[in-house]
Amino acid sequence: MPIIKITDLLYPKTLARIALHAAFWGLLFVLRFYLTLITFNVYSGFPPPTLALLSLFSTGLVAAFYYVLTGVLWKHLLRKKKYAKTFALLIILLILYTIADTITERILLKACPDCMITLAKHQPGYYSLIRSDITSIVLKRLLSFGTPFSLILTLFIPLCIKIAVNAYRSSIDSLKLAKENIQLEFNFLKAQLNPHFLFNTMNNIYGLIMSGDKDRSANLVSRLSELLRYILYDSNEDSMPVTKEVKLINDYIELEKVRLNFTKVVFDCSMDDTGYEIAPLLLIPLIENAFKFSPDEPGSLISIFFDILNGRLRFTVENDIDRQRSGSRHGGIGLKNLEKRLRLYYPEDYSYESSITGPTYSADLTIQLV
Repeated sequence: MPIIKITDLLYPKTLARIALHAAFWGLLFVLRFYLTLITFNVYSGFPPPTLALLSLFSTGLVAAFYYVLTGVLWKHLLRKKKYAKTFALLIILLILYTIADTITERILLKACPDCMITLAKHQPGYYSLIRSDITSIVLKRLLSFGTPFSLILTLFIPLCIKIAVNAYRSSIDSLKLAKENIQLEFNFLKAQLNPHFLFNTMNNIYGLIMSGDKDRSANLVSRLSELLRYILYDSNEDSMPVTKEVKLINDYIELEKVRLNFTKVVFDCSMDDTGYEIAPLLLIPLIENAFKFSPDEPGSLISIFFDILNGRLRFTVENDIDRQRSGSRHGGIGLKNLEKRLRLYYPEDYSYESSITGPTYSADLTIQLV
């Protein structure tokens, strides 16, 4: 799934976010009410409307505790590593929650005389607790860890969901940042390629025009126009049809061949389907590298192999190495950017190797497109 679509799911709009939260707490209320209704507990025998009110207010207090916990303590204190202050406020928040829960329960039970009669008959211990002063109830619930434990169990699921979503958001944000950084490098490479390549190509075309080869010069101008249009505009997409990438390679090869006198260039291309897509300009650095480091002398060869079978792309480039430049580094930022883009777009679906055997440099790339 494209990053932008994943981001839309992780960062929904305000109304959608509110609806999702409301749906979760609504579901929690229904579950609490249903479980209280069918299980044996201190509220057994209470009329359903009272049980619904008890579940509703209890769920509301849990939701309030959750939002204070995640929106204030977690967001503004815990992330800043203010652990002592966070712990102190958490204790205060827990005490306030217990007080609010106790007061709410007492009000709802006293408003239901039948409930108090049922409680006195079947749960005399709890009946005595409810009738005692609020301070005693709060202390017993806190010191027995009854309320904290119940709260932890209730908040376990929403907190786990929040932690998982935050972790996934961080992962997606890191991926977006990595993509943006690679895109900046990619744009820098395009900015480097365009003037340098354009300057050399225009000189070559000018030479053809001066020599009177108008047909070939007109063909090269057309190829150059298509290539620049693709680089400047079409290549901004995340993926492009393989057929367009192959045409780009053909145009690039023909434009580079103009300056060669002796080097033979072979481009072998085959596909079992034309519907495949690939990251734009992915293969150009390998081809550019071959032309850059190949000597223009008798017997020199640049061999380019491109094949797609059952969704598996194989791309191989071999070229002789200029002996005068054999000590220089073969490939720079362009090839590094290629590997970064491969890791970004095809993290588990590619293999890339390069080697030097005698006077020959070879690069082998395999990508599982589908």
